[in-house]
Amino acid sequence: MKPIITTMICALPFLGISAQKPTMSYGLDYSYGKFLSGDQYGKEIVRNSRFSSYSLYTSWQYNDSSPYDSIFGRPHIEVGINLSDFNGLYLQRTGSTAQSRIGVIPVVYGKFVRDLLTTSGPMPFRLGYSFSNGIGYCFHPYSYPDNQDNEFIGSRFLIYFASELHAALRIHPNLEIIAAGGFKHLSNSALNRPNKGTNAVDFTIGLKYYHCDTPSPRRRSYYHVPIKKKLHLDLSAGLNLHSFMEEWLLHHSSPRSRTAEFTLSPSFAASLSAMYRYRLHLSYGIGLDYIYASYYRHVRQLDQERGYTDERYTPHVLGISLKHEARYRQLSVHCGLGYYLHRRMGQLVHVLDKPYYETIGLRYYIPYTPIYISYHVMAHLLMANSMQFNVGIVL
Repeated sequence: MKPIITTMICALPFLGISAQKPTMSYGLDYSYGKFLSGDQYGKEIVRNSRFSSYSLYTSWQYNDSSPYDSIFGRPHIEVGINLSDFNGLYLQRTGSTAQSRIGVIPVVYGKFVRDLLTTSGPMPFRLGYSFSNGIGYCFHPYSYPDNQDNEFIGSRFLIYFASELHAALRIHPNLEIIAAGGFKHLSNSALNRPNKGTNAVDFTIGLKYYHCDTPSPRRRSYYHVPIKKKLHLDLSAGLNLHSFMEEWLLHHSSPRSRTAEFTLSPSFAASLSAMYRYRLHLSYGIGLDYIYASYYRHVRQLDQERGYTDERYTPHVLGISLKHEARYRQLSVHCGLGYYLHRRMGQLVHVLDKPYYETIGLRYYIPYTPIYISYHVMAHLLMANSMQFNVGIVL
């Protein structure tokens, strides 16, 4: 089931491709940086912190007069392959005699690249930012006993996210050099345990070849497209997938008794939001989020194994959240910050989880309809708790 889920996620960024012939370009780059250990326990595990990656990609710009391209200044849409190389570090818990590793993780990704500043002339220059989302495969996830100290990656299939600031200079009508600095993240997104995830900051240098020698025109960073501002309802429902931190902590001090396969529980999830579209590409609002947490009995059992018997449990989880959406053509990024109105899920919730939660994910709007499909990660203070796949409608 997990490979099917991750394949669906991987396909989402590519579904907004236009049928019109775009301006094509091709590139490669190299990144060097530092692996971020995270909390104090992570720092005790990590030995060395070198990180590097290599990317090969195809990029294009649409040539039509879509209002979204006017707003964003004809962004570059990129599809590529990245090799994230973690061979510069190894992992070893205090008192452990074995060395563990993460290795090289290949990633297939899609990237949205927006220029905030562009110049023309004999050597065009551009400055901007980018966001990437994709899927990775880990050859060396957590396992006992051969890789027992890899407490960062717990499954083979991973979600990839990256953000960068870039500067690019066209040194030839067909050739551009690019320098960038950014952040890269790979994790299970709560589809398995352990789930510390890998985080790294890096500096990137690359070359980009343009199929045609027409320089990008000078464009403003923001171009206003008049629309009728309006309030609309956003209704969605789908599947919530949750793995248990309780199962990991139950045997944390004794890896020999810990499994490498953790329970993944599906539940029903729904959301109803009132959204205000104040720009063609931007909306904000407030909504109610509901989950029928069918796994609450399993949480109770795990608490009892840890000696907690006086806790309250209910399958009904209700929260209220502030939401924001940024859209480009058929794709959008949707995020939220919420607070639980009702949640009774045992002892560990009081220890690890916060009363508030964050969500972030992607949507794809089916052309000529108000219907979309989406996925998003729900987290507590940036620690992934579950993933949701939804079908929604804008009314």
